[in-house]
Amino acid sequence: KNVGMLHLVNGIIVIPVSILSGYLSTSYEDRYMALWCLSITLFGMCFLFDPTDLFDHETSYTYNESPLSVGPHSYITGSLIAFSGIEACESFVASLMSKVVPSALAQGTFNSGLLSTLVGTGGRAVGDLFITCM
Repeated sequence: KNVGMLHLVNGIIVIPVSILSGYLSTSYEDRYMALWCLSITLFGMCFLFDPTDLFDHETSYTYNESPLSVGPHSYITGSLIAFSGIEACESFVASLMSKVVPSALAQGTFNSGLLSTLVGTGGRAVGDLFITCM
């Protein structure tokens, strides 16, 4: 129930962020916009970093009760900021790629759009496998 609500809010926030990024792309270059979006994503990921996991917690009775641990509010805030930033960055990365790909790769079935989709899907699959193994 709560995870579904988080995904709903993520989906609702992405639309205004995409509109804003489209508006800003008329004034700024794609490479700067991609850099800004990645910086925003990194800022959101800082909310999700839990330094208490790096320390010995076997002997501690207060595991994940310190002010540095990730609670529900910081998790929701970090995931909303990171997801919105990475979704906005996706359009700028695709725009940059369309400008640097040779015209020979822009034709036919195996064009740059298909290749970027395959690379993205492969990256998600490898990331899921890495998370599963951890």
